[in-house]
Amino acid sequence: MDDLRFRWLKDAIYTILDIDMGDPSFEDFLEGDDGGNELLVAKFLNEAKSNVDEENALIFHKEVFEELREEQVEITEEEWIEEQLAINPDFDPNAEAGVDNDTGDQQHGTSSNHPAGQNGITEKVDQTGDGTNGEGENMDELPPKPKRYRNELVKYLRTILYLCRDSYPSNLSQKNCVYFLRTTPGTIPAPSSTEDADKIMVKYLDYGLLNGHTLYLLANILNKVYNPILTYQSEEPEPVDEQESEDEQESQQKSKPSPEKQTEEHEKQMRAEQRRKRELEKRTILRDEFLIQLQKFLNQIGLTLRQLEGEVRLELPPHFDTNKIVKSNKDMVEQAENLVYKWNGEIREALERELKKTPQTPGPLGEIDWWRERNISLSSLYEQTKQEHVEKVLEKLDTAENAAPSSFRDTRTDLAKYYFEAKDNVKFLSTLERHFKNVTHGATFRVVTETLPKMMSALRMVWIISRHYNRDERMIPLMERIAHQLCERVARSINVRTLFSYLPSEIITKCEEAKKMLEQWKECYTNVRKEIEESGRDSRWEFDHKRLFKVTDHMAHICNDFIAIAKELEEFYNIFTPELKSVTGKPQKINEILDRVHKVLELIEHAPCDPFRIEDLEKWKMVHANYAQQIEEIDEQTKAFTSDSFKNLRSAESAFDMLLKFEKNNTRLTMQDEMNKRFSDILRQYDNEITEINNIFQHNKNNPPMNKNQPPYSGAIAWSRSLFRRIKHTMLRLHTKETLMQTEFGKQIKSYYLRVAKEMKAFEDAKFTEWRARTEQILPTLQKRNILKELPLAENQNPYTPRYIIDYDPQLNEMTTEARYLEQFDYILPETIRHLALNEERLKQISTQLKIVLKHYNRVIDSLEPHEQSLLEDHLRLLKRNMQTGTQRLPWTSTNHEKFITVTSEMISKLDSTINQVKKNAQDVQIFLDEIRHCNLFREPPLNPDGSLIQCREYFEFVEFHRRRDALELQKKYKLIGPLITKVEGLVFNTNTSQSPKMVAYYAYWERQILAALTELVTQNLKTLRETLEHGTKPLFQVDALLVVPTVAMQPNQNEIIKLFRQTMRDCVEV
Repeated sequence: MDDLRFRWLKDAIYTILDIDMGDPSFEDFLEGDDGGNELLVAKFLNEAKSNVDEENALIFHKEVFEELREEQVEITEEEWIEEQLAINPDFDPNAEAGVDNDTGDQQHGTSSNHPAGQNGITEKVDQTGDGTNGEGENMDELPPKPKRYRNELVKYLRTILYLCRDSYPSNLSQKNCVYFLRTTPGTIPAPSSTEDADKIMVKYLDYGLLNGHTLYLLANILNKVYNPILTYQSEEPEPVDEQESEDEQESQQKSKPSPEKQTEEHEKQMRAEQRRKRELEKRTILRDEFLIQLQKFLNQIGLTLRQLEGEVRLELPPHFDTNKIVKSNKDMVEQAENLVYKWNGEIREALERELKKTPQTPGPLGEIDWWRERNISLSSLYEQTKQEHVEKVLEKLDTAENAAPSSFRDTRTDLAKYYFEAKDNVKFLSTLERHFKNVTHGATFRVVTETLPKMMSALRMVWIISRHYNRDERMIPLMERIAHQLCERVARSINVRTLFSYLPSEIITKCEEAKKMLEQWKECYTNVRKEIEESGRDSRWEFDHKRLFKVTDHMAHICNDFIAIAKELEEFYNIFTPELKSVTGKPQKINEILDRVHKVLELIEHAPCDPFRIEDLEKWKMVHANYAQQIEEIDEQTKAFTSDSFKNLRSAESAFDMLLKFEKNNTRLTMQDEMNKRFSDILRQYDNEITEINNIFQHNKNNPPMNKNQPPYSGAIAWSRSLFRRIKHTMLRLHTKETLMQTEFGKQIKSYYLRVAKEMKAFEDAKFTEWRARTEQILPTLQKRNILKELPLAENQNPYTPRYIIDYDPQLNEMTTEARYLEQFDYILPETIRHLALNEERLKQISTQLKIVLKHYNRVIDSLEPHEQSLLEDHLRLLKRNMQTGTQRLPWTSTNHEKFITVTSEMISKLDSTINQVKKNAQDVQIFLDEIRHCNLFREPPLNPDGSLIQCREYFEFVEFHRRRDALELQKKYKLIGPLITKVEGLVFNTNTSQSPKMVAYYAYWERQILAALTELVTQNLKTLRETLEHGTKPLFQVDALLVVPTVAMQPNQNEIIKLFRQTMRDCVEV
């Protein structure tokens, strides 16, 4: 199977049905029906429909069959002899062995003396066929004994797979079956590996085992798998990374943030945690609704199973013939009587068991489920008493004048009374089920509160119409269950151990909603009771108020206590804000007070009682009284702190804003009175701030501190305005409280403020006037400067290669920057200065372009050699004439800057191109000169074929030959130099005469270079020859030596050799 999806199906089927992995049953199944089964499975994998009615399920089951197969089994020699003797008592094993020895070299699988059909035994002998055994031994030795076999029938178990599509036959309910159910439409993608198959297939399929009643299986999987999963996910909090938490705690301990930061971080964490909890609640609402419906479905399945099975079966014994029950047949009458008494007893026992049952849960839904289950149980039992065979037995016994039917009918009457009561109660209570579900599972207290009036009206209707719930003993317990459910919801949602980890606003909201729900319960009851009394037609509700409202009233009172505590906590948080910390400059003291508030809350969180338990009321009163006493102490501490802090304020404006905020926010009444007394402290602090700013201004106004790169005049004005803003904003804030500034002290502060502000304004105006006068004086002179300036020539510098710089005064940049800042300060600038400021970007762009042009110009000039400068003198003269435009006739106010830059750039580029071509020709000439300079005029001859040196005369002939040849090559290259230099004339002067007077200096330069190359050629070769003769260790040639007694004569002799060397050196010079 190449398709891994089929292989995955096979593995799942074999694992669940306990089939050996080597069994071919799956492959046999796919090949069955001429390959039709494989097509069905492929269609299931590839063409699943989105419609649930389509064929989207496969159900496999197996059948195991026994098969007998005939196989040959090897046996020992002894077993073979025993079987032969059993068949033929006269059989001689030794004789048989002799026959084998005589014919051993010719037997190849010969049969035994008896056919296989009789004894099923054969023998086989292994031979080499070449007269020797397998190890090359002689034939005199015995051949190997033949192998003996016996034909046996072997029993095998064969597994066959069967497929059912989209339905589960009832006859398979007791067999193990594997189901595969498509959960998503479309084609299942083909996996690339076994691991991918495991991941992909479970996304598209549900599969499992079926081995019983399908309703039981459905109930088990819903109850044991899905219900716990949903319940766990609904109740389990999000996991916290313990390691991350430990690391965070460790880092916090190391960093040790300030108490102020700790409080701020704590508040941020609380808000983030509450946001996370709200999001989690929203996500779980839908899941909880599904859980409710799933639980209801499970209850229906359970009731259906119990109704189908029943605990009592009114059945006839086997072979019991009701027609034989006649008065004359006493045995049958007695049997029938005993059967009826048996039925009667079973019904009585079942009815007693049912009447002893109580609701499983204390809420109102428990009572509905209790009546519903009783209705189903009694309905099944009652229906059995009406069966045809039961009525027939009773009728026959009546005919036989037996007393048993009378007792049975009395029991059935009692059963009917309870059954019809349960049926009637289920009918009426079902009208309340929707309201009870909201009370039990409603997402919020608000939902329950909105449900209570409608529920109470429905209870009134049940009270009026129902035949059983129109009595106190029925209605009071039901209402008690409702009250209990309300209290349970409040106790479960409002846990005093964790309540104060929420934000105070959230605590208030939650507790107010709970309190309103509990009060609404009593209010709705009172309203409906009043309506019943006013109608005068129905029975009045004279229910015990303690049973219905004692606990709910107590819990509403406790919720009110929690609301008061949360409000006090919120008031403290509104007082000790980050603004108060910055204003007072005592965050540590504020954190100490807040820590004390938190410790007081621990009295509530760790109270030795449950406030909602009415039995712990006295303990709660003691805890709450202790809490109230410590809150009063904290109030006194807070008053003392604020009184001391406002005498040494850090910021009048911040303190003023904080006091205004206290007036608007929900702060403690005692603290509001205390804060209202602190406005005079704020005015005193503001007076100190104005004095401080004025001192700074007076001390630094002659040399104001400025920011980096800020021009002097606008920087001084900006410094003055920054000081003024520091007192202006506070004054504007103080004017919002008119009563404060109308006081005598307030008027003095205002007058002081205006005097300092006028002095600062006068300083700023003076600075602007000074700048304007200076700028109008020097700006025209600076603008008349030309854009370029020629630098003086250095010693021996060519007059046509001067250097230039940009003639731009930095004061222009400073003026434009000043103008831009001053215009932002709303000063009116002169037109010339505004024009300069508007052209700032243009002048910067021109400066940048000039820098690029001058950089290119300097690079070109630097690349010129002296002989090249004289060669290009005309070009340099033209370029200098153009550059003089920028040094003599082009001021910064001109509009021809761009044209000048373009023309100059083109001339420099053209000159650069010409220089490059001249240098290229010069490089070619230099290559030829280098070849002349390095030519070897004394080449070394090769050795003779036998490895000996050549003769003396042959050596000098070889050197002379190659010298003449090399000289001819050098002469050819020398003749190429002239055309290259003439080409330069064409490039520079557009002539080709080779006689241009302007080329004289250039020709002279290259003539000197040629002479130097020839001189170096001769001197270097002679120097090399001298070093070879004086210091060389390798011989140049060989001479013949003759023995002429009594001397040895050389041929050629020494004088001849010297003459030859002198001649070759002379030829080297003359070459």
